[in-house]
Amino acid sequence: MKVILIKQVDKLGVAGDVVDVASGYGRNFLIAKGLAQEATSDAIIQAQSSKQKKEKKKSDQEKKINKLKSALENQTILVRASSNKEGHLFGGVGPKEIAQAISKRKKINIDPKQIKLAHHFKALGIHEVVLQLSGDNKTKFTVDIQSSNE
Repeated sequence: MKVILIKQVDKLGVAGDVVDVASGYGRNFLIAKGLAQEATSDAIIQAQSSKQKKEKKKSDQEKKINKLKSALENQTILVRASSNKEGHLFGGVGPKEIAQAISKRKKINIDPKQIKLAHHFKALGIHEVVLQLSGDNKTKFTVDIQSSNE
């Protein structure tokens, strides 16, 4: 019996795979538990279409991540902030301000939640920042905080 997996099944396959199983196993376990559906010609076409869409979406997302990484990796982003004469910032610079500076200077929109900081920067100068792209994919860049009072 041929079935299309709806969810990943250990030692059998991942969602969207068309597999051949014993008819009792297919009907009584896989289909009954909602792990698979019977492989009709329409269902196979639909599964293949769905799989192609997922692969295209994943490919587009990887391209976007690579573009972000190449645009920011080892770059310096200038951020202007109000400070006193000793170089201490009024309020500090956080992910939101850094994301706005990237948007303004590089024309790239970044979600501030992707910018990982231990704490807001409270002093002028150069600081290293990590941008969480996806999963384990990260990139580092520097932020040059300068006074806007000058």
